[in-house]
Amino acid sequence: MESSRRRAVLKVMAASPLVGSAHAFPAAEERAQMVRFTGDGLSLSPPEYVAVLQQIIDDKGIAADYYSRGGVVDELERTMADALGKERAIYFPTGTLANHVALRQLAGEKTRAIVPHESHLYNDSGDCAQQLSQLNLIPLASDSATFSLDAVERVVARTESGRVTTGVGALMIESPVRRRSGELFDFEEMKQICAFARARNIGTHLDGARLYMASAYSGISPSAFAAHFDTVYVSLWKYFNAGSGAILAGSAAMVEELYHTRRMFGSGLPAAWQFAAVALHYFPSFEKEYQRAVATADALFTQLERHSAFRVEKVPNGSNIFRLKVEGVDLDAFREKLRSRGVVLSSPRPELGGFSLNVNPTLNRSTADALAGAFRDAL
Repeated sequence: MESSRRRAVLKVMAASPLVGSAHAFPAAEERAQMVRFTGDGLSLSPPEYVAVLQQIIDDKGIAADYYSRGGVVDELERTMADALGKERAIYFPTGTLANHVALRQLAGEKTRAIVPHESHLYNDSGDCAQQLSQLNLIPLASDSATFSLDAVERVVARTESGRVTTGVGALMIESPVRRRSGELFDFEEMKQICAFARARNIGTHLDGARLYMASAYSGISPSAFAAHFDTVYVSLWKYFNAGSGAILAGSAAMVEELYHTRRMFGSGLPAAWQFAAVALHYFPSFEKEYQRAVATADALFTQLERHSAFRVEKVPNGSNIFRLKVEGVDLDAFREKLRSRGVVLSSPRPELGGFSLNVNPTLNRSTADALAGAFRDAL
């Protein structure tokens, strides 16, 4: 009885009716059918998350870990390492710590590290690398996602010419860059920088929190990105829908002992199976499902562009964030009308004359035609 009831709930949550319907849904069912142009993933609610865990348990079971080792955590680490073309991977509860530990490990005794000025690590991590690992972060490119090989060469030359040797031990690239609305780091420049760093024995790290979305928009596979770096971090919660978590992948020599460092920083969680199981559940189908969402978004934007009230702008060299301008309407009222039709937008951005739109897998709950109809009706 209970199993049948759970499966019935899951069936409702997986339904994909067209938005814009006049049918009124109960709150729980309504949320599961919403198309949200916010965030990168499904943004599972607590009941939805519990239902997914129950589905996994019913279908295959979950092998528990012990202090973030073994069980489904080990399975996730092996799966992600293989997908990224690396020898080993390790689970971290946050991307902040994954980035920090990667730079700490790569830099070793050479305490200077080159990072993007607009990166998460430099702006949003409370100076963790400086405070906890005595790294001196050198930021580059304050007005772009990409810094140049020339800029890197100048920094390295300057550090080597000092009266006291303070070498650059690590270099980090972030792509896409959220502070630049999902702008991608130029791939050709990336390859040249990594080759230079390798020749100078400078460790390289990719903050690839949103790497799988970068791949969808660049046509470059995650493993092809990761191949140029010693280590790569991928988020588990942003779009693989885990409640928390990150994967750091690299060589076996570097990664296999990092569980000691992880625990030293207070992050050897006694149980991480509830995060690893959900990420592993969504990971195998993500690329295919995300390509479907991208195709739906492209078709929708083409239709909106045909209407005089809408203008869709792509961020130059961008990924999944777009800008929608809406003419001749009250933006708050327009947003509420769309919400009543099953489509969720973020708060209006008056400086854009509209909204930011994030492409994510919730678009697979509808069609481009139905979504375009909802946008037109909301005018």
